[in-house]
Amino acid sequence: MFPSPSQVLRQREGLLADTPFPLLLQALMVEERTCTLELKVRQREKRILFEEGSPVACQSNLLHETLGKYLVEKGKLSEADYQKSLAESVSSGMQMGGLLVQKGLISPFDLYKQLQANLAHKLLDCFRWVDAKYRLIADAETPDASVRMNTAQLILTGVEGVMPFDAVATHFTFTDERRFGQMPAVESGPKLSSKDARLLQQLRQRPTFNELMERTGFDMETVLRRLYALCLLGVAGFVEDVDARAVELSSRVVPVAAPPPEPVAPEPVAARGLPFSDEDVATRDALVSAFLAHRSKDPFALLEVPEDVQPLPLRRAFLAWAERFSPLRFQTPELKEKAESLLAAYARAYGTLSDAEQNLLWRKRRAAHREKERTATGRPSTAEQFRIRTDLLDARTQFDEARRRLTDKQYAGAFEYFEYACDIEPKPLHHAWRAWARYLMKPESHGRLALQELQEVVRQEPGLEDGWAFLGEVAQGEGQWALADEALRKAFKINPKNRRYVELLQEMARRR
Repeated sequence: MFPSPSQVLRQREGLLADTPFPLLLQALMVEERTCTLELKVRQREKRILFEEGSPVACQSNLLHETLGKYLVEKGKLSEADYQKSLAESVSSGMQMGGLLVQKGLISPFDLYKQLQANLAHKLLDCFRWVDAKYRLIADAETPDASVRMNTAQLILTGVEGVMPFDAVATHFTFTDERRFGQMPAVESGPKLSSKDARLLQQLRQRPTFNELMERTGFDMETVLRRLYALCLLGVAGFVEDVDARAVELSSRVVPVAAPPPEPVAPEPVAARGLPFSDEDVATRDALVSAFLAHRSKDPFALLEVPEDVQPLPLRRAFLAWAERFSPLRFQTPELKEKAESLLAAYARAYGTLSDAEQNLLWRKRRAAHREKERTATGRPSTAEQFRIRTDLLDARTQFDEARRRLTDKQYAGAFEYFEYACDIEPKPLHHAWRAWARYLMKPESHGRLALQELQEVVRQEPGLEDGWAFLGEVAQGEGQWALADEALRKAFKINPKNRRYVELLQEMARRR
């Protein structure tokens, strides 16, 4: 059904039109690759870092995807606090996340949650980039923060809700008589929604695509999207592939299990000892803060010991950190996993500094870094740093320029800048204005397409005044009086203060 992961990754660069983004993700996940995936489309660029097949970071040149702007949009940070923190981050060189925690604007635990959400937001946006170029780079830089995405869940979410339907239909083709089934012995997979589970349940009956639509009651797009994602993840497949998998599993030699031992009643455990620290906000935040920062620290900094540390103090430092964030102190899987990762990092650091050769190597690295800082020609000025850090694509800037050109009746130029805004941040508002500019460029030939775009906009965001207003005016120009009347009335209902809607309705009544 799909090329094997090794075949997909054999091609180091190409087009997502030929090798779709979810297929690349699946191949990197199965092969457990550590690398960088670079994506470019027109003026947009992203670099996604993978560790053992999981995305752990994404560098983007889109302003609204930076952590600060993302927090402002989600209501987690005020615009004023963002601007102050940005200026301080630029002047000090400190990462935005750490600075926000230091200033008390967000807790370490909440920061971790938002870093996860921000990474998911950046990655899901890539499912739209169907015309991008991609390049696989063997090197992978160490990310600033310890965040990791579930690749299977990302594929399922992106295919079902973000990837353009035309792209799904292009890359997932089959004849009407083909039957689908559920793959046997799938060890792990993504968390399924109720719709996914319902569809997967029906796959046990080995239906055709049309039978699957009929039995689930879902429309064609819903079934095709979910079926594509489940087949890509190896949860479902054509019946011949399902049968081949079953034969392969049955041919494996299964060792005879020894008889189970007689059950022994467990002794009652007394409720004593230290309680779990999951509900202790200070301990939880300290754990997450240490977890977020540990990857950017060398062994000396991680254990907080001097370079001339002796074996006994080194051992004591390691044991102190291991005790402070012991996995035994945490009960919830999320915190326990972070504590386990920290314990492993502390153990590696202790092992490194206990080895004389490794200890000397790290001291030389530190000395070289200090010498480099001492001989540096100087830091860029605050203004230069600000220019570098904010040299990002901003949808608002493109949108404002497009509206200015529209006011000047430069319709082609306005359309181009609205196109940029839609590329950078595909909001319904941007799409509405782009459709309006498209119509104004050539009303006689673009009317039907503009109507389709505006109807999709108001379907996505029914409360968008501009969408209904433009739909009303375009429908009026196309002679679709009923649609124009409905759209203008909805725009007036959203904003009764705008008398233009009343005037347009009255004008239509006279003309009809």
